[in-house]
Amino acid sequence: MSERSCPVSGSIGGKCPVGHAGSSRSNSRMGPRGCAFSGYGQSGDIHAAFDIPRGVDVEEWLRMRERKSINQLLYTSIPSVQEIDQAKTQAEIDAFNVHEQDLLAVALGAPARQVMLRAEEIGPKTGWIDGYLSAEHGFCPLDYEEAVGALSRTPGRIWADLCERMPGCVARGRVQESVAALPLVEGTKEVIPDQALWAAVVALGMLCSIYRFEAKNDGSDGITSAHIKKKRPNVPMGDDLGEELVGIPRTIALPYYQISRRMGRTLPHLSFPDQASYNIKIRDPTSNYPYLARFDNIDLRWPVFGEKAEIAFLKGCADTSASFQHGPDAIAACQEHVMNKNVEGLLREMIRLKEILERMPNAFHSINVNPNSGENYVPVHQWIRWGKFSTPLSKRCPASSGLQFPPFLVMDAFLGRKKYTSFLGGEGVHLRAWLPSNLRAFIAAIEYHYRIPEFVQQSGDPRLMGVLDGIIEAYTGERGFMGTHRYKVFGILEIAAKIGRSETNGLSGAADASRPWEETHRQFSDAMKERLEPYRGSLSVEPHQMRGTFEECRYITRVLNRSHVDADSLRSIALVTLDIQDTGITFMPGDRLAVMPLNNWEECAKVAAALGLEGRIDDAIEVTGTWSRFEQHLASVRRTTSKKLTVADILRRGHLAPITKELALKIHAMLAASSNTVLQVLATDEWPVRGSLGDLLQDALLDTSPHIWDKAFNLDNLSWLADLIVVEVPRTYSIASYTDELLPSTVDLAVSRAEYKLCSTFSKQDEVNRAGVASGFLNPPTPSDDAVSDEEILVGVSRPLAFQLPLDNMAPCAFFAGGSGIAPFRSFWQYRLNTSGLSGGKNYLYLGVQSREKFCFEDELREYVNADFMEVHVAFSRDSRGLAYDPHSHDLIEKHIPPRYIDTLIVEQGATISDLVMSKKQGGRGGYLYVCGSVAVFDSVMNGIRKAIYTHCTATMENVDLIVNKAFAERRFMLDVFMTPKPLPCNLPTISLSQLAQHTGHRPGSRMWIGVHGSVYDVTDFCPMHPGGTQIVKSNAGVDCSKSFDNLAHTNNPEVASLLTKYFVGHLTPKPDYQGGEEQMSSLYDIWAAYLRTTVETLVAHQIEMHELQGASLTASSSYDRVGITNIWLRENLPNTIAIRTFYSYQSRLLQGGFTALFGAKLQELVLKLSFCVANAGGPGASVQLPDVLGAVARANTSPDAVACMNEVALVGQFVCGSESALRFQERGVFAYAAKSVELDIELLEDLRQEIGTGMDAFDSIASSYNSVDKMQDPDLESTRLTALSTFLLQILERISRRLGIFYAQLSQCSVYRPELERNPARTRWALVRRCIRDGSLFVLAHKAESDVLTSGRQSTYYMSRANPNQNIDFDNVMSQVRATLGSAQVQTQPMIPPQQLTLNAVHQARGRSSGDASAVAIRENAGALKAMNSFVEKNSKAIRRLSKMPPMPLSFEDLQRSALGMQHAGLPTPPAEANEMMNMGIGIKGHDMTGHSRLPTPPSSRGSSRSPSRMRQSSSGMSASAEMLLNKLNQSRSRGNSLHSRPTSTAIAHSHAHAYSQSQLQAIPHYPVIGGLPAPPMTAGTGVHTKNNMHSALNSMMGHLNVRPQRAGAPSLSAAASPGLGRIRSTSRSSEGSITGRHVSMQSTNSLRAFKLRGLVEAERFAPAA
Repeated sequence: MSERSCPVSGSIGGKCPVGHAGSSRSNSRMGPRGCAFSGYGQSGDIHAAFDIPRGVDVEEWLRMRERKSINQLLYTSIPSVQEIDQAKTQAEIDAFNVHEQDLLAVALGAPARQVMLRAEEIGPKTGWIDGYLSAEHGFCPLDYEEAVGALSRTPGRIWADLCERMPGCVARGRVQESVAALPLVEGTKEVIPDQALWAAVVALGMLCSIYRFEAKNDGSDGITSAHIKKKRPNVPMGDDLGEELVGIPRTIALPYYQISRRMGRTLPHLSFPDQASYNIKIRDPTSNYPYLARFDNIDLRWPVFGEKAEIAFLKGCADTSASFQHGPDAIAACQEHVMNKNVEGLLREMIRLKEILERMPNAFHSINVNPNSGENYVPVHQWIRWGKFSTPLSKRCPASSGLQFPPFLVMDAFLGRKKYTSFLGGEGVHLRAWLPSNLRAFIAAIEYHYRIPEFVQQSGDPRLMGVLDGIIEAYTGERGFMGTHRYKVFGILEIAAKIGRSETNGLSGAADASRPWEETHRQFSDAMKERLEPYRGSLSVEPHQMRGTFEECRYITRVLNRSHVDADSLRSIALVTLDIQDTGITFMPGDRLAVMPLNNWEECAKVAAALGLEGRIDDAIEVTGTWSRFEQHLASVRRTTSKKLTVADILRRGHLAPITKELALKIHAMLAASSNTVLQVLATDEWPVRGSLGDLLQDALLDTSPHIWDKAFNLDNLSWLADLIVVEVPRTYSIASYTDELLPSTVDLAVSRAEYKLCSTFSKQDEVNRAGVASGFLNPPTPSDDAVSDEEILVGVSRPLAFQLPLDNMAPCAFFAGGSGIAPFRSFWQYRLNTSGLSGGKNYLYLGVQSREKFCFEDELREYVNADFMEVHVAFSRDSRGLAYDPHSHDLIEKHIPPRYIDTLIVEQGATISDLVMSKKQGGRGGYLYVCGSVAVFDSVMNGIRKAIYTHCTATMENVDLIVNKAFAERRFMLDVFMTPKPLPCNLPTISLSQLAQHTGHRPGSRMWIGVHGSVYDVTDFCPMHPGGTQIVKSNAGVDCSKSFDNLAHTNNPEVASLLTKYFVGHLTPKPDYQGGEEQMSSLYDIWAAYLRTTVETLVAHQIEMHELQGASLTASSSYDRVGITNIWLRENLPNTIAIRTFYSYQSRLLQGGFTALFGAKLQELVLKLSFCVANAGGPGASVQLPDVLGAVARANTSPDAVACMNEVALVGQFVCGSESALRFQERGVFAYAAKSVELDIELLEDLRQEIGTGMDAFDSIASSYNSVDKMQDPDLESTRLTALSTFLLQILERISRRLGIFYAQLSQCSVYRPELERNPARTRWALVRRCIRDGSLFVLAHKAESDVLTSGRQSTYYMSRANPNQNIDFDNVMSQVRATLGSAQVQTQPMIPPQQLTLNAVHQARGRSSGDASAVAIRENAGALKAMNSFVEKNSKAIRRLSKMPPMPLSFEDLQRSALGMQHAGLPTPPAEANEMMNMGIGIKGHDMTGHSRLPTPPSSRGSSRSPSRMRQSSSGMSASAEMLLNKLNQSRSRGNSLHSRPTSTAIAHSHAHAYSQSQLQAIPHYPVIGGLPAPPMTAGTGVHTKNNMHSALNSMMGHLNVRPQRAGAPSLSAAASPGLGRIRSTSRSSEGSITGRHVSMQSTNSLRAFKLRGLVEAERFAPAA
């Protein structure tokens, strides 16, 4: 009640007569808040006047009564639906949310702490509708059960109940009818209280999203029959509530609309935190270290699909957000200390924040794409399905983006990010407007008030600046939170893009890029550079290019001391202590120190003397490139103005040793190839060469002319010095100490001095030992160099994500070390002793050293052993004076033990170690195992562990691998492998691209190779140990993955480089050195190599996407990883439509796109260029006939077999959704059909890989066939080679096009109708009859003529018809086909160009596109091929016109099409199929072309068959005799090569097991697609070939028991209409496996009119692609 509305004060001018504004509070009887008159009227009882409970503070109660939430104050009038619809731009929609300045004013206008305090006051009373925010829990809910419990006590519990049932509804295909059956419960405050709003908004948001997902993906989103109409629930919809809720039942749309508005959401939308952070249950509320909502302490409350990908991914996202739980309190405390100018308090809180940020990247590892990782496993193809589910409800509401999680935008505001111009920057600004109000107010508080970075810079305190630098690196650095996030997204999205998804939820990667995961990587890089710009300036390189370089060393330190750690007199291992006082450096156990070494003055003197720089050491040099960045970096680290580098700086900080190939080549070029010493170095058989630049220059000076030397090293301008010597890279050492000090003053490193023998070229037959650059600098070999110098050393701290102690201090840990590998374990045991004392988890150390004298830290270890803190077991490899651990006396006992290595020690202790390796689920202790040492130590440790497990736990080595791989997948097995650079041999036989492509590892027992920077590595054994998961490695198998390797910063990672040397196989065969005039040959090489890569990636992507469908069975999780994938075919022993959906989506994309990546524009580009080369060689007058490759592909894609395949897939689509589906009657038939389809898909892709690989080898054969002498003898050699190669490659493409038709012929024999496999065959047949009655196709079965036409009377497939042999075409036909493709592409792309730039949200829904689309990689590659073809046609337009036989006058596109059509009607012949193809298909062959036209020879079969000599001649083709001879040579080598690569197939297996199938066995065998298991039962004649045969057989079976109407005389019987099914048609590449049984018979209908009508019926029932 106001004073004006009061009946007393209003009557006397609006002023209270008793307690007006002018009276003081002390003498006024007016209450603290409220009406004084009212108080008087209640006899002074204020409790009765305001209904105040007794015993509470009256003033506080009245103050809290008037305080309202931010939303209640600022969102009182949310715009209506009509007002929102009138908004045209994204900015206008975002403006519907209140401004942040208003939010901050309402939140008391105070900084972060006041916003937090206000939230804690108001939140519990209002159900936290402003968003969760508290000091203890940050942005996480205080009680994860509060909102759900409140909802369960309201009518809205029906939404939560349905969410609990949703995985079962999705599996049964009953989502829409379940949602439609809900009663209407409104979301008003009277029905749903504020305390239940968060649970309600999550539940309703997920229900609306899954309903929209099911509506879009209902089995008609891929291939579908035109006459199938999906039924929608006949219930009221929420169309009037905005476009977000169009088509969604009102029973959930209306309450979602109402609750969203109560929550302050202008538009209903499902955010990422809704699905993750607010959708979890806590297992143990008391387990809150280091934070509560850890992955292992939470469960997903309401999964939608119930799949591993969804559960693990959303739990991982919740874990990532919850890891920042204590971050808001630390930030608020920092701001408070800035206000009070409390430097020490600010330092303490900044260190706390830094530790929080450094811990956060560990949360990303809870999301793992390794199938062995148990509940952490995220199958990427399932992740794609979840991504489509989380598509925004409309184009205008925000997407479910990771930027909605608090850490991103909060830390951006904390660090004062200035620019948001990148894609992700704009996305962040957009999403910030849609965050909960408390979160927005907190962000505004730290961004606009008391900025911490500004205070730190103004203070000048080096400790604060150092800690701030650590915070920057921990959040946005390459090894920090943002860098780890970027690599995690890169790995997952690379796999996803290859199997159908091209962008993140925030649509990163959706731009037009050839490889979308690289586009996403670039966008993340741009955002990281924007965050770094205020502190690092404008960066000229990408963040991943800074990894492993000097830019990671941002602190200056000096050596304090070098001391012995053992009894070795030579001190091969030294404990080096560095001074880090006042630097702001903090570190934790397992951290590493990157050190920029300095070259010793002796090496610098040798270089200076040889180059004549003795007197110019201090001269400044103008530098560019990397040295310029280093110059700026030094100034930034020193916090001074930039100072030019001197000669001494370059010599001391540059790379002088060892001699790399690049360095030797630079010297060789500068000296004009005049130095014999340099030539000897270049002739080495291994790189790098053991020597230094000083050695090389000293010797080269003696055998080089002074004139050349002076010209090469001009002393008037020293800019060449920075080009010659590159910046040295830092060396990484494990930190060997731990302290609980807030800011440590020192740090210890255990440095083992690496020594090598000087190369004989420089040693002159003497034995000269040298020390490594870094280890010799930190641990010099001579005492004279041991003096502590004042030289500044650049260092940086990095935290390995895969080498950290477990969070549980009670977990047992085993440390395996060799030599100085004990260093990180010293920090480990010091930390565990400091934090848990003697009551913590058990510690085991297994150490391998050479002798007793080199046993490091012996005294310290004995103390731990005596205190029963650790068990120590030592193996001496060169000493019999052993030490044995005595468990009774807790001491190390002197004992004579023969010399042994660490693997023998491990086997001896095998019982304990194997128990530690085994997970708790396997009955073991689930210990954490750490290995630190060289690659040799790693090998020895792994061999010992495998032997120990084999001895004590298992009976087979397969189970040993299972146990070890499980430990790696659970991240309990961690590696820190180092090694001195090991020279790699360069005289091994090279490995061709085709040989690399054969090793994709997709078959059980096969090997997996990758190519990296010209080298090939067999990573089969390393794959299970890969920290990023196995599928990321598999997605790059068989190809050169150097670019991905660089993007992931592996090139600069010494640990990765050292591990790769272990798996080195050989060097890649380089691209042939094509000389001038062979540009066409070089271009063809690049295109063909790209085509081979596309084929391999398609095969690998198929394997990844179909991994579950191939590996799942009833009795085992997976034939690949038995602990990995669960059986997705069944859920609760009932058929699971998710498996059906997975297969349907993939097969639709495969068939509907026509294998877009392989048979699309890329193939057309090859055909165009090869045909042009052949036609151009023949000249304008030659009648060169070319194989009709493109026509064969087009005919295969539109053949009756292809139509039959698509109709069958469309039938599978009908089983995806809907209660009326007949899946329960045909479940095993569908499973068997999927098994056979997957098998045929793989066989096709393997055959294509083999064929294209053979073509790749032809380039090497052509290049090696002739040399320069041959070129002199044959002036037309280049043309001859090009013609022969082009002809041979066209033969390959001809076979590929035929193989597609054979694939369709094989697949068309398969059917989902397999009553003999089902549990109740009778019901299966009846279900088919009922379906035929409903769709109106039953009447066809009553007429013999109709069934004849539909079954055996239809036109045969092109490849199987004797009446339609293959035809050759000329170059004009090829050009017509190409122009038609280019014209149609232009027509299709023109409407896709938007008239104006789309808003950000307008393209978010691209993730929900049809599953029938090709993958993003295929779409972009085909787009590039179309551009290349268009460019080629324009560039060679004159030559094309010269070769054309069409009239020279200008023709329109329509004229060209009509001309090409006329040429086809003229009957130009095409060569018949090969003899073995025809025999396998049951038809005859013709020996010669009917018209006598010359044609290109068709390549022999890839399995050994060949053509007759008469068909190999090219007398009139225009090909020269030398070209024809070279072509024959290629064909012969092809036949030999293919015979070596022949492989057994599943066809042979199927024939060998054919007799094993009986009717009872067919019922018992689980017909799931298991690679390596029994094949699917063969199709029998009784099952029929096509659907119409199935209908007939079903009807015939049913009518056998019924009374039927007698037939008229002469009427055909139903049994006569059934023709025996075709047997499986084998690929021509398997001619050695025998011929097929059954023949294709063409029959003509006697009634032409009826046949004509029925053909129309067939056409009407053909598939219709999704709109």
